[in-house]
Amino acid sequence: MSGGTEEPERYRTDTYGRSFADVYDEWYPTDDATRAAARRISRLADGHRVLELGVGTGRLALELADLGVTVVGLDPSTDMLDALRAKDPGGRVEAGPGDAADPGTWPEGPFAVVVAADNLLCNLHDAADQERCVAAAAAHLRPGGHLVVQAFVAAPLLGRERNLEVRSVDAGGVRLIATDVDPTTGAVAGAHVELVDGRPPRVRPWRVVPVAVEDLDRWCVGSGLTLVERHADWDGGEFGPAAAGHVSTYRRS
Repeated sequence: MSGGTEEPERYRTDTYGRSFADVYDEWYPTDDATRAAARRISRLADGHRVLELGVGTGRLALELADLGVTVVGLDPSTDMLDALRAKDPGGRVEAGPGDAADPGTWPEGPFAVVVAADNLLCNLHDAADQERCVAAAAAHLRPGGHLVVQAFVAAPLLGRERNLEVRSVDAGGVRLIATDVDPTTGAVAGAHVELVDGRPPRVRPWRVVPVAVEDLDRWCVGSGLTLVERHADWDGGEFGPAAAGHVSTYRRS
């Protein structure tokens, strides 16, 4: 037996998908916000192709397909892509493996719209990967095309924050959410912990890195994109200092 400590598993690009693919649609079902997002993106696409980064189980992509939009999706998780194919046996969404931070894995453009929804940009490893993703999105747009980014707005950092919250308690078990915020980067390492009767404990890790809207705007300008509008949500709510999130739309000249 080795006397050393075991090296902790590193967070990889497909970790989120392996953690949540089996419960994603149950925990995050299609809702009015998803349908509003699909309508907004469909109008921007105007009959042309859309690329969704981090297509996952196809929650948004399938709504777009229902509106007649040609959707191409990429995701680093084979588990997520398998879940999408099970829901879309006819292949209405053209989805395949790819890393939003690695333009070499992206499908060939151009696209009328590139979508980074559901905090996709925040799921990338660091600011360098996020900036690289924005530049790649701009390069994959047709002239006049749009990049649409949906992300949360991080609260000001007050130092290191470690929290444990109760997600649910019932007769079957307990579900917890643990988070650890790095005060130097703002990165949040988290995990859903499930203690369910009759099953072994299950840990579902996740990680997000906040993106300041000022940084996002700067990256977009540097990639030849102009901010068209910014709202607090897909329904067009006013964006302001108290907004918890934003939907930002940029246009390629």
